[in-house]
Amino acid sequence: MSTTINNIPVYDPSAPPAPTTSSGTSAADLSKNFLKMLTVQLQNQDPMNPMDNAAMTSQLAALNQVDGINKLNTSVTALVAQMQSANFMNLSSSVGKTALAEGSQVYFSGHAVGMGAKLAGPAASLKAVIRDSNSQIVNQFDFGPTPAGMNDFIWDGGDDAGKQVASGLYTLELTATDAQGKTSSPTSYVGAMVASIGQEGSDMKVGLSDGRNILSTDIVKWLAI
Repeated sequence: MSTTINNIPVYDPSAPPAPTTSSGTSAADLSKNFLKMLTVQLQNQDPMNPMDNAAMTSQLAALNQVDGINKLNTSVTALVAQMQSANFMNLSSSVGKTALAEGSQVYFSGHAVGMGAKLAGPAASLKAVIRDSNSQIVNQFDFGPTPAGMNDFIWDGGDDAGKQVASGLYTLELTATDAQGKTSSPTSYVGAMVASIGQEGSDMKVGLSDGRNILSTDIVKWLAI
């Protein structure tokens, strides 16, 4: 098998530069085209009815405004990219820490699990029930009167008898009762260790040790557990 190099292009410094193509939509192209049109308009205007100075000034101002907006958009895009990169690097330091995010599935691995209940209003009674994978009650708590807002608590992995449960998946159920006896289900939050940080477009994705894949904005608290 033979190989030929006759068709390989060779750089010639004396050759004219290759023509560049343009879509004609850049700020520089728009400005150049506008000036060409303005020159032709001035050359072919009616001497008895010349172009209004105010109209010419308005057109030039509009062109400068469009060019300025294009430059501003470019600067803002670059600034947003830098901020996203900085946020990504800062968020990477959270790997190994415990984050509290909305959820009801609890993965117990032998360590205490931080949880939370978000109440829209004060409750006369707040109860939490932990169920196993067979929907059997493992443990339950009665926190009594509870104020509105986020309320944190910790499950140490014990059952009703105080014995440590096996590692596995459990479910958190919350029930709040107000002063009139009306019951509701507050939003539940479960803590888990941050296992990974990823970036999908402009979104920062956080992978938790319990299998959840959430947005960084879904994290409401960092826990010292």
